[in-house]
Amino acid sequence: MQHSEIKSIYNNICIQLHNRKVVNACNLLRQLVKESQQEYLNDNIDTHLSTYKNILKHSFSGVKDPQRDMVFHYLVRDLLELADLLQEIILSEKSVTNSYALKKDYNKRRLREKSDIQSILENLTFDSQPTSILKEINIGSSEIHKNRQNALEELFNFIWFSDKLTDIEIEFLETVCDSRELPWHDKCLAVSALTLSIMRLFDINKLIILFRFVEQREENVWERALTGIIFSLLKFNDRFYLYPILHEKTIELREFPDIEKHIEAILIQFTKAKETEKVTDKWEKDILPEMMKMRGKIEEKLDLDNIISEETGEETNPDWETVFEDQPGLLDKLAEFTQMQLEGMDVFMSTFAQLKHFPFFLKASNWFLPFYSQNENISELIVDPDNNIDLSPLIEKLESTYFLCNSDKYSFCLNLAMIPAQQKSMMMNMMQGELKKISEIENDENILNELAKSKNIYSQYFQDLYRFYKLHPWKKEFEDIFNPALDIFASDFLKALITDKIVIRNIAELFLEKKFFHDALKVFLSIYDEDKQNTELFEKIAFCYEKTNDFKNALDFYKKAEIIQTSSSWITRKIALCYKQLGKWENALEYYKALEKDAPEDLQLQSNIGQCLIHTEQFEEALKYYFKVEVLAPENEKIRRPLAWCSFLMGKFDTAERYLVSLLGNHPDNKYDLMNLGHVYWLTNQHQKALKQYIQSLKKWKSYKEFEASFNEDRKHLVNLGIPENDIDLMLDYIRIENTEN
Repeated sequence: MQHSEIKSIYNNICIQLHNRKVVNACNLLRQLVKESQQEYLNDNIDTHLSTYKNILKHSFSGVKDPQRDMVFHYLVRDLLELADLLQEIILSEKSVTNSYALKKDYNKRRLREKSDIQSILENLTFDSQPTSILKEINIGSSEIHKNRQNALEELFNFIWFSDKLTDIEIEFLETVCDSRELPWHDKCLAVSALTLSIMRLFDINKLIILFRFVEQREENVWERALTGIIFSLLKFNDRFYLYPILHEKTIELREFPDIEKHIEAILIQFTKAKETEKVTDKWEKDILPEMMKMRGKIEEKLDLDNIISEETGEETNPDWETVFEDQPGLLDKLAEFTQMQLEGMDVFMSTFAQLKHFPFFLKASNWFLPFYSQNENISELIVDPDNNIDLSPLIEKLESTYFLCNSDKYSFCLNLAMIPAQQKSMMMNMMQGELKKISEIENDENILNELAKSKNIYSQYFQDLYRFYKLHPWKKEFEDIFNPALDIFASDFLKALITDKIVIRNIAELFLEKKFFHDALKVFLSIYDEDKQNTELFEKIAFCYEKTNDFKNALDFYKKAEIIQTSSSWITRKIALCYKQLGKWENALEYYKALEKDAPEDLQLQSNIGQCLIHTEQFEEALKYYFKVEVLAPENEKIRRPLAWCSFLMGKFDTAERYLVSLLGNHPDNKYDLMNLGHVYWLTNQHQKALKQYIQSLKKWKSYKEFEASFNEDRKHLVNLGIPENDIDLMLDYIRIENTEN
């Protein structure tokens, strides 16, 4: 079997089990058993099928069994875990990727004895007694540092590549979690490895240990653990109901101080992380070019060519309250960039993407290593006694700032070590001043309060995760947690935790602002029943429907808003747009006419009225509106096309010809303009010129069939203008024959 076929069968098994199709799932499981060559697992499947038959037998025996659902859930859970195991066995044997090669190596050395735990803890704490650390050991010893770094890598990879945790491994991780000797940054690595491990292969014990890390409330550690829980239960939401302990842990988590605000902060950061590519693109294509051409003249910053915007330019209602202000709305793009930094946007992705090629980043664990100034990886790089350079003050300030994520801080330091001594001194002086300013900004932003500190930890951690999944040399081997469209509010875990309507509304507002309209719509609809008199809520639900091309429902909610707020031109314009998109031209015309009373010079409005008039076959009236647009915006050549069409239908062939020739002068390959000019020539008895235009138009279509269909759409107009219907069929054949012969 190919990798894709294995994945397909596995996914189908999961779907069948969640749809209560146990027999189908077991048949598919046998295919994986055969492929894995673990034939003994067929006995396991037979046992589960026997259990399932007993469930069915009791279900229809007339006796109610209060334990039936629980037993069925256990059955589904066990079969899902069997599918997990089989997929992993097959992929481990068949895959030739780097990560599976590393996994095979570590699987040979799984933790089997308590002495294995003791050995790793000794290397991490320099102590044969895990309960105390020998402070007198000289931690500057390079050999000890080497042993410790190796132990950290071992710790990370053992956890990452664990499938189902053994009792010994569970005890080991509980020891790591509860240890008062292990430093926080080592625990952070363990938590990150656990998160990667769950995302690779589900195991309830891994999740329970993450909950344990949260309960310990150790700063920097519990925030990562909570993030890992959310990622895991977003991916495996369909298993939440199968494990009663998850519900129990969720109930316990409700008592955690400010838990809803923390969940909100994580979801916001998750949303912003998905925007990183947009931010990078904005920096490279917008902000950086602006910086390069600044000349101090405000005229150079103004784009006067686009003052008249298209209808699609008016997106949100300007009266809506801004809940998340990512941009100050100023021309100063550097100020905007700074604001984006403060709001947790990942603005340095493109800058540091080129600095992930140091040997340091060959170890997966180092992508998740928190930045701390005493780290042995950088302590040797920051002191240069020969040149009287000590970068320790700079590194200490860098440690405390939240502007760079941990991964980028290491990139910065590793790059700094390669700079000549003179430039290093200059950079240190410059950076110290900049970091001082950053510290002042962070203080102004109230970053020192507990919740704010946690928010910044989330921000840094998400950026570390993002870099790993987007930049690691093995990134194609991992399932990217930022790519799938995770349905956040379908998560039973999150729904059980988030009950504060303000928090829910804030998340919806963020989705709306970031243009995740499907997500925003689901959240807005979840609070709709409890707030049916809120005009703004109607508008935003309608707007999300509109942006997802569901104009029927959009119209319904815009009309609800109109009942409450009758004088809103924004609502009126949106209703007109929905009618237009639904092809209800007379209704659209009514609303556009209402808008015209207050905005008679609005060019987009004039054009829309003209469009409605064309579709209601009021061509003479439409011509007046389009002429008005042409007078007010003569540089807009697009207006010539409806002017040509209306002139043609009104029998003003000279005018139609003039406009069409002008259009084709700039765009000679427009198949519609070529066809329309052919119509004009035909109706003015210039048959050969008409034939020539038709053949040129035909060559621009993919097929004669498409050309003929378009031609026939104009049939009634040609007949109304005097062309006999039979002649139209003859002309089509003539065009086809001449095109073939030429």
